[in-house]
Amino acid sequence: MPSEVRLITDQDIEEVLVLWGLNAGEHVPLLSYDRWGPGVAVPARPEVTEVEAFTRDPLDGTRDLLRAALTDELSFCLVVDTGHGLDGFLTGEIHTQSVNDFRIGSIRELYVRPEARRHGLGSALVEAAIAEFRSRRARMFRAEVNPDWKDGMAFWQSRGAWLQDAVVFNHYE
Repeated sequence: MPSEVRLITDQDIEEVLVLWGLNAGEHVPLLSYDRWGPGVAVPARPEVTEVEAFTRDPLDGTRDLLRAALTDELSFCLVVDTGHGLDGFLTGEIHTQSVNDFRIGSIRELYVRPEARRHGLGSALVEAAIAEFRSRRARMFRAEVNPDWKDGMAFWQSRGAWLQDAVVFNHYE
């Protein structure tokens, strides 16, 4: 399947938002809030019956994140275009560690449409992300995967140069 992996453009943002929603729909418990449009899925804990007043419209927040990725030195979004639209995306961020400007590139989101999987598109996105991280002086690369996501775990475990060498603990409020 011929494809082009490239940095996001302003014209891609709305299509990436659709892919982002599909990604969330595969992995996150969802609730729908009509004030953001009929059937707009909003990630929330199951015990939440209404979004708290200070919560931002997730579409606006994600749209702003993607717009920032157009020019931000420390973040980016890659898309994979197979000629008939976008079939996947990857977002990356760079963090500095300590006082020595050691840069870590973190893959934050990686998604390929289910019907386009197993054609090397995810691998192509990851390879392009590594090149992008290197061009921005990052020398360590990181990806986090929920251990319950079997396909995601298998994908990362199949990457020869990627080690599963840390456990992440999160606290949510």
